[in-house]
Amino acid sequence: MNSRKLVGPHRRMPAQDSLWLHLDRPENLMVVTSVLWTRTPVDPARLRSVVSDRLLARYPVYLQKAVRHGGDFSWETDRGFDLGKHLVVRDLPAPGTRATLEEFVAARRSEPLDPGRPLWMIDLLQGYGVGSALVVRTHHSMADGIRLTQVLFSLLDPADGEDASPHAKVGGASPRRETVAQPVVRLGAALLRALGDTGAKVQQRAGRVHPVLETAVALPVLGTTAAVGATGAAAGFVSAALSGGPRRVVDTLAGAATTVWHSTTGVGDLLGPSSATGLWDGEVGVEKTAAWGDPVPLADLARIGHETGTTVNDVCTALVAGALDRYFAAHGTARPEPSDLGWLIPVSLSSFDDELPADLGNHFSLVLAQLPLGRRSFAERLAEVHRRVARIRDSYEPVLTFGVQYVIAQSPAPLGRAMSRYFAGKGVGVLTNVPGPRAAMTLAGAPVEGIVGWAPCSGRQAITICVFSYAGQVRFGFGTDRKLIPDPDALVAGLAAEFAAAR
Repeated sequence: MNSRKLVGPHRRMPAQDSLWLHLDRPENLMVVTSVLWTRTPVDPARLRSVVSDRLLARYPVYLQKAVRHGGDFSWETDRGFDLGKHLVVRDLPAPGTRATLEEFVAARRSEPLDPGRPLWMIDLLQGYGVGSALVVRTHHSMADGIRLTQVLFSLLDPADGEDASPHAKVGGASPRRETVAQPVVRLGAALLRALGDTGAKVQQRAGRVHPVLETAVALPVLGTTAAVGATGAAAGFVSAALSGGPRRVVDTLAGAATTVWHSTTGVGDLLGPSSATGLWDGEVGVEKTAAWGDPVPLADLARIGHETGTTVNDVCTALVAGALDRYFAAHGTARPEPSDLGWLIPVSLSSFDDELPADLGNHFSLVLAQLPLGRRSFAERLAEVHRRVARIRDSYEPVLTFGVQYVIAQSPAPLGRAMSRYFAGKGVGVLTNVPGPRAAMTLAGAPVEGIVGWAPCSGRQAITICVFSYAGQVRFGFGTDRKLIPDPDALVAGLAAEFAAAR
């Protein structure tokens, strides 16, 4: 039955939202999936009231369906809207364990939403242990995953009046530059590192042709590296001798030049050859999986970050890289030398704690991050992850890739799909890191124990990984294509083993 008066204008769907409808395919649905579970049963009537007040009354798109007119889509109010068809209460099959819930979520990740209704669905599952579980699926055309996570949080209430704000602020389009004593030296180090990485790749490819060619390539690379290093050292010495206004001008220019260089490097990675080949190759299927492990104490991750001069995000990302290393080694597919594996990471272009617009929508970009594989130790892997993530933070890459997404969205559908597949092929999958509420929360009065959620894959991507923090704990979730990666539990175990080694 209808629980409230239907409101909300009919409106043309923005191109950056309709893009996700054009990209929908049975093998990779453009649906964001979130799961949370509670310590006591959730009362269905109270949940319906919460959903009505905090979703339907605030965001008209939850009452609207996507209607196609030629090549365009519009949001049009569903006059036959029935909350009972979007919020379904059912019993979780016995024995009501995590494995049972994972199988239910996996099945839901494989099913399309009904295109004749508003593009969202909530399953309230009774009998998950002694509590309940909530499985929320929302189409990407309604909003990006970061905004949908905020919408999910809006359904929750702080327990005992505690501070429910996220433990970290994320989002924003401006570069975030690390504070250093000598920006000129930092610029020189960035150029040297880029030159060294490029030289190593060129030498490696030349060596595959002939050892003599490798030697011939090595000499000019060494000479150029020495020249750049000497120039950088001299510039650093001169800048250190300056003071006052001249020093500030030089430092500002060096910092800006580093940001531009980092941005150029990111664009080069995006336009260059893919590093996602050779692993999980093949056409993805319709059936998906879902798995997550026991929580990791946030305090332990923060301690590791403090001791190594890195961030909690760096530590989590390095743990994911280590879990992948362990997975490839166990399956005999590890590469013989250190290498990179590209991942697409969603970045919000607005602050996470801003007031959400009533029409929601997509305002994010996907940046390409190269995770290191084959490093000898966690410390080495963490240092490399920190360097790479810091480069992305100190760049205009999110804004530049948003421009690419905008061009794709504005292009004719066939061209847009082709461009999207090309850029999706740069990464093996999607990696998200969401800072949830610091304090314990309740859903319709029931204490929430844990939350995980996944962004969708596109093209031939076979895996989506989430890092989700909540109430002092961090959970790592793996959503995979069952055809190419049938054993996500092996990734969960690899993550646990990596964390044990990192401690």
